[in-house]
Amino acid sequence: MSVPMLSPEQIREATQWQARLWSDDATEEDIAACARWRQGDPAHEYAWQQLQQLQNQFDAVPAASGRRILGVRRGLSRRQLLALAGLLGGSASLAGVGTRRQWQPLLADQRTGTGEMRSLRLDDGTRLQLNTATSLNLHSNASGHQVQLLLGELLIDSPAHAWPLQLDCRDARITARNSRLCLRQDAEDSLLTVLAGSADLQLQQQQSSVTLSAGKAVRFSGQGIAPTQAANPNQLAWTTGRLVAERQSLPQFVSELARYHPGVLRVAPGLADLHLTGVFSLKDTHATLARLPTILPVKLRYISRYWVSVEPA
Repeated sequence: MSVPMLSPEQIREATQWQARLWSDDATEEDIAACARWRQGDPAHEYAWQQLQQLQNQFDAVPAASGRRILGVRRGLSRRQLLALAGLLGGSASLAGVGTRRQWQPLLADQRTGTGEMRSLRLDDGTRLQLNTATSLNLHSNASGHQVQLLLGELLIDSPAHAWPLQLDCRDARITARNSRLCLRQDAEDSLLTVLAGSADLQLQQQQSSVTLSAGKAVRFSGQGIAPTQAANPNQLAWTTGRLVAERQSLPQFVSELARYHPGVLRVAPGLADLHLTGVFSLKDTHATLARLPTILPVKLRYISRYWVSVEPA
């Protein structure tokens, strides 16, 4: 029997089901619904079993080691552990719990949970804004600031007198000074947007590089750098707690909203031709979801508070 290839979405679904069943208000209906989900696809059952192995391995960590690993956040609950496991994404995160890369987001100097945003101000006036589900390491010395983005999205605003900045991510190193820039790291690639000043981007494993001026953006991955494009200001609406859509397809909109929702959001097949335009709140994803039936021919089906399906009306 071949081993199913797991997508990050399937792993996230498994973690959300486990979190639901471990919650204090789990019902018999929740247990039955989880069983139906597991039986609905061999990949679902495989993701579930891999998650159980992850928990078993974590439970086997000696007490002293566990305290050392989780010391950055005392009293970490099982639900928080599952949420962090979901952030790691990809089947590799369920295959080797002891690898250094696996634990990096857990041990990060700064991190935000799902739906959480945070601002930091450094000694020289540089401001960092962390978007939802973001983890980073930060080190400052006489040569400047060194930031390592592990997961998520980060806006950096450095004033004229700020120290030099070195920003590392999975696939590239970015250097800048006296600039305002945003870096978003997705599963397949990353997006760098420069709003003020300029920034130099150098791929980690290749000789490819590019310099971006204000108002420019570029997507890149370990395979290369895409052509430079004009920056889209709507992509930074999250810094004010908003999600701006302009003729955006419903699946794309829900996928973006899901980054801020503490659970699973699904769109039923056949709704890809629906589009919407508007400004929506990221501070209350349930309120934003509730707006959809008022502007589109859809309805919401709540499997649980954490699992919502958008379906044809």
